[in-house]
Amino acid sequence: MRKRGIFQPFFFVLLGVILLLSACGKPKSQEGDGTISVTDQLGRTVVVPQKITRIAALHHFGGKVVFALGQQDKVVDQALYHREYEAMAKVNPVFAAKPSMLNPHGINIEELIALKPNVAFVYASFDKSEMEQLENVGIKVVAIRGETIAESYQGVKVMAKVLHCEAKGQAYIDECEGLLSMVKERVADLPAENRLKVMFAGPRNIYTVATGEMLQTQILEKAGARNVASVLKGFWAKISPEQIATWNPDVIFLGSRLDVYGADSLFNNPQFQTIKAIKSKRAYTFPSNIGWWDYPAPHCVLGVVWAAKTLYPERFTDLDMLKIADGFYKKYMGYTFTAMGGKL
Repeated sequence: MRKRGIFQPFFFVLLGVILLLSACGKPKSQEGDGTISVTDQLGRTVVVPQKITRIAALHHFGGKVVFALGQQDKVVDQALYHREYEAMAKVNPVFAAKPSMLNPHGINIEELIALKPNVAFVYASFDKSEMEQLENVGIKVVAIRGETIAESYQGVKVMAKVLHCEAKGQAYIDECEGLLSMVKERVADLPAENRLKVMFAGPRNIYTVATGEMLQTQILEKAGARNVASVLKGFWAKISPEQIATWNPDVIFLGSRLDVYGADSLFNNPQFQTIKAIKSKRAYTFPSNIGWWDYPAPHCVLGVVWAAKTLYPERFTDLDMLKIADGFYKKYMGYTFTAMGGKL
């Protein structure tokens, strides 16, 4: 008879660790009744079932993270919105067949209740009375938020805890941090005076800009640039042509969500001919055509990489942005960026 090798017990220990890290597990109940407690990003303690089989994601942030955690098969609604929904529906017929919770006035609460999700992930700005409607029929509501990259990471951690996928959530965060670290290393030696001045124009028109309180400022700073409107407060501040002339930005980014005017309209506008960004033809629409990289969610790290490469191409000559996007989407959305119809 062969003697049992010393590596046999080690093999089973290693196998257990691998299984723990590669799958969404079932943690021990904290209350002893098949539930666990989480603190959402409104500071509320929410007691959720240990076993989650049906998920509603009522904001693009939640939908992205559900996909990133590999839990999309449990989603009862479309979860992704607008361009992202359209892109996913083209490649995934099962997803396309799921119902939409949106109507012209917002979320269709009655239809959502009929789908009987165990938990609904909502954004922190979600209507409080609608949250109460869901909670009154036994649907657990977990609020998340991602107005900064750090907040978006916390949102991932909250959702990963609810869905028992904390290892996957951390792996997702680690990959995002890896991309940011790569950019940081390449722009670290740029003197403050040499960092490009960027105006981030909003979706309505060129006279609305991202303020210092918005995620776009953080995207620009991590890409090695300065937001000319960083001293402004609020959400998409209105400005005048004179203010743009005073700022005289080196580069203009156009917000991706509803960019309907395009860079050409700026290049041909006589009011902008003295601005550096226009004279040097450096006005760009922020990606992407299938899902916005300048919106709150960890995917915005792709926007940081794209912005840095666009602003300082000489520092990123070896970087294939499409290849990075394809790999990221394949891992966290199930399909490559290209397969979903993504273009840069």
